[in-house]
Amino acid sequence: MRGPVDGTDMEILSYLALYRPDEFETYKDRVLNYMGVFYKKGVKRNSLKEVIFGQYRKYIWDTYDKYYTPVQADIVKNISNANCFSFSAPTSTGKSFVFRNLIEKGVNDTVVVVPSRALINEYYLRLCELMPDKSINILTFIDKINTARARRNIFVVTPERCRDLFKQKEDFNVDLFLFDEAQLSDEESTRGLFYDSIVRRCYKAYPEAKFVFAHPFINNPEAQLVKNHLVDKVAAARLYEHKNVGQMYLCVDDNNVFYHFGIDKTIMGTRKMQCSFDPVERCIKDGGSVLFYVSKSKIYNKGFLNEYGRYIDLCEEIDEDIINYYINELKSFTGGDTIANKDHYSQMISLLKRGIVTHHGSLPLQSRSIMEQYTRDGFCKLCFATSTLEQGINMPFDIVVLDRFEASKPLEMKNLIGRAGRSSEDVKFDYGYVIVSESNMSKFREILKTPNVLDDVSVLDKHEEERSDYSDFKDAILNDAFSDQYNLTNNDLEKFSVEESDDIIKRIMDAFYENGRLITFEEINNDRSEIYYTFDRLYRLYLGRDLSDGEGNVLHTAVKIMLWRIYGNTFKKICWYRYSYVSRSSDRKELERFGRKTDELEAKFITGYDDLPNKGLRAYSIFEKGTKAKDVDYDRIVYDTYDYIDKLIGFKLSDIFYAAFYLYYKKTNDERALSLAKYVKYGTDNERYIWMIRYGMTFEDIEALDEHIESINEREIVFKQSINGVPNDKKQSIIRYL
Repeated sequence: MRGPVDGTDMEILSYLALYRPDEFETYKDRVLNYMGVFYKKGVKRNSLKEVIFGQYRKYIWDTYDKYYTPVQADIVKNISNANCFSFSAPTSTGKSFVFRNLIEKGVNDTVVVVPSRALINEYYLRLCELMPDKSINILTFIDKINTARARRNIFVVTPERCRDLFKQKEDFNVDLFLFDEAQLSDEESTRGLFYDSIVRRCYKAYPEAKFVFAHPFINNPEAQLVKNHLVDKVAAARLYEHKNVGQMYLCVDDNNVFYHFGIDKTIMGTRKMQCSFDPVERCIKDGGSVLFYVSKSKIYNKGFLNEYGRYIDLCEEIDEDIINYYINELKSFTGGDTIANKDHYSQMISLLKRGIVTHHGSLPLQSRSIMEQYTRDGFCKLCFATSTLEQGINMPFDIVVLDRFEASKPLEMKNLIGRAGRSSEDVKFDYGYVIVSESNMSKFREILKTPNVLDDVSVLDKHEEERSDYSDFKDAILNDAFSDQYNLTNNDLEKFSVEESDDIIKRIMDAFYENGRLITFEEINNDRSEIYYTFDRLYRLYLGRDLSDGEGNVLHTAVKIMLWRIYGNTFKKICWYRYSYVSRSSDRKELERFGRKTDELEAKFITGYDDLPNKGLRAYSIFEKGTKAKDVDYDRIVYDTYDYIDKLIGFKLSDIFYAAFYLYYKKTNDERALSLAKYVKYGTDNERYIWMIRYGMTFEDIEALDEHIESINEREIVFKQSINGVPNDKKQSIIRYL
């Protein structure tokens, strides 16, 4: 008895549940028993075989104290028996539920590595709900804090944040590493290189720990063990194909007519059959939710609004007070507003009134968290998203529409398709719809029928035909020449030991300080050219080459944003500064004051985020030439600013500049260098604020909470009585320390 492993079986059952509901009801309990969905309470057992399933369910409860499915129980068993376990399972398997239970039962420290910051928040919220015990640190960064109260740590981090583990490895007793969505290690890019480097560094730092790798739709999960040389331990791998949710597949033609089609033509036939209703329209009217997978450009240029206007028009404004809470939270953080044709108008925020969500990789983490909670609370009717939802975020939908079809990325497509259909605890057969364009029907079939395999040779171990900007990083990982303290290679650190580096750093400090005093923002704002020039020289020294015009523009913009942060500006204020410049707010107000029109005033040039280094990068503006100043999209400014802070400053530049300043301080004892190192790393050199940041507070939190904190250090936070008067929504970052 194999259970629900055949996609066509689930497809047929979905059609029966939709089109023959009365007949299906007769067999429903038998189907649910054979599926092993033991988390559904109230399923009847009317035959000997079904009674046996009931006994199996009881055995799983007695053994694990949870109503696991057979697949979930087998995952737990294999994790228990092996030092390293790698497995693959469909999206609806419920592996996150298993992981959360394993974490809860742990004794020592646990590290959960997830592919994106978007997934961090989901894990964090669920773990906080599951584990209210405040003697357990649940952190989305790696740091030694709250030591007077915490008996163990649970770190939920991206691969990039995980690097902070190694500089403090003696402080933690990690006995479990969980790598979720581990298929990202197969990326033929620097991300894949970095991912495998983290796995190997974790194994080197904690060789006695247990390692678990989870993937969706991978046919050879054992490759994860082979590529990272973990097969010498007690290792196991398993492919699970069982599904908890059925799916039906439809295509839509240019006239918006829908047709059912089957995946396996030998069973389901070669013909498509017209659907008598518009599934998207029906879903909206029935209170369901629809995910549209679209390109990022279609979100940025608002193309989705016109293309799917007929569905957007069906979404009436939600008349509930809680919606205003979400909107006000986003306004407070981003500085956006919902008044059309006014400065700072945010369409992203305004659409929430109607249950419409946009979701992509440049959405600020705090905004993303609010959006995802909004969706989990059941308010999302339509979600227009890029592949960020592919990265394991638990946001299921009734329908997935593949507006963007990337046949070259079959695994991403399968993962997105897995979002179609909600797995519920109701005693019913759960199913969803997947919709593609008619022209992509054949390609879609091939994607679902074609196995996905991981490369069992890591990018770290592959021979390079020519040297790249990341060759030194690769060599350092392989040859144990990487500094855990600075997150740079030993070769990189050597670059800051030369006389030229000392000269550059001294010039930077002289530009920032006067008689030992950090000059004011107004003073530094009058002449930033020296600072741009010296940071440019320092980065060129690090790279060992000149910068292209595009690289120089991006670096100067990043330095400008760093300066704003150094002088205490919040994310909202930085967005306002950038928007005011490009939209020429002061020029427009001045013209309006004299009764002159501003319609033809063009937006200024503003450099958009791009990754560094990138030799081929050319100078370009976020907005096309000819864009009117009044038409500048505030949301684009928000997204771009977040990319600079998170992806470039936070992930790359802060490590480089921190190392340069701190090494200079160690050499010279010049306190100005230590101060700048702290500014680069934390955005402040105030020790109290640094501790608040290390406890997970943002600058926005610091503004709201500073006056209510008596003292803060590595051991604990001591609060004043006044903290009790702070609204709960303002205390979310410190709720576990109260």
